[in-house]
Amino acid sequence: MSLLREMLFDNLGLKFTALLLAVLVYLNVYTDRSTTMLVSFPLEYTELDDSLSVSGPSPSVVQAELKGTGKQLILMRVKEPRVRLSLAGARRGRFERALAPSDLPLPPEGSITVENLVGPRVVTLEIDRKAHRDLLVTPHVSGQPASGYAWTGAALLDPPAVRVTGPEQVLLTLDSVSLAPVRLDGKRDTVNALVAPERLPDWCRAEPALVRVRLPLVRRGR
Repeated sequence: MSLLREMLFDNLGLKFTALLLAVLVYLNVYTDRSTTMLVSFPLEYTELDDSLSVSGPSPSVVQAELKGTGKQLILMRVKEPRVRLSLAGARRGRFERALAPSDLPLPPEGSITVENLVGPRVVTLEIDRKAHRDLLVTPHVSGQPASGYAWTGAALLDPPAVRVTGPEQVLLTLDSVSLAPVRLDGKRDTVNALVAPERLPDWCRAEPALVRVRLPLVRRGR
């Protein structure tokens, strides 16, 4: 029994190091083999005229089955290079663009090849005029202050409105902008928070990006 214990636990650090080196050597050899792997490329839209905006849902990634060494493909998945799709010359209405393997940002030396372009094979977008609207912001308050304290019900907003930029037809459906929740849980003093708008439609952005919300708290009985 003592002999077995010595075999297992003597020079434990050295044995662990040897095991780790063996694993690293194995992984190095294994990942040098040729293999195939499904890789997702984030899709980025570029060169759209500044007077226009994409509208509604749109593909966010392109997927392809690639062939190369394990190391190359793992590195590709970690880096996530972007497919940049030019919208130069696009006009209001429907825009369609077929994708090909040559659109993928692969190494120029040809060490990685495309076995199958999974999709989308055609990107379809709706293009609308870009517009601006000044909209009031609506605070969202949740939770309860500490025992003995109460929220007055007032919400002081700075600024009280934001300018929303996005596709014209989408902006026409908006009457206000909701802010992310401000929590009162356990608070004993006036709550001050910088809060971003939430649930803005696709391709819309608000300026400023943050609104200061001030929620006065008072002691009960006052």
